Amino acid sequence: MPRYFFHQHVRGQRIEDQRGKLFPTDATACHRAVQRMPANLTRAAVRFRNTYVTTEVTNGDRTLFVVRGTVIVERR
Repeated sequence: MPRYFFHQHVRGQRIEDQRGKLFPTDATACHRAVQRMPANLTRAAVRFRNTYVTTEVTNGDRTLFVVRGTVIVERR
């Protein structure tokens, strides 16, 4: 089973996934990244500031998918 790495980009910082996880297909790994995005945004959110999070899914050699999430705070 192939190993996939989920590198995070949060507020301009890259957090490397050193361990990765095993998934049967590329599509399954992408689905996992999409499912985890709400939790990633919740952890990264800063009060009264916009927050941008990206998960880069790689197979160790190249980027396969990029999943992006944004929280926009509008004060009225």
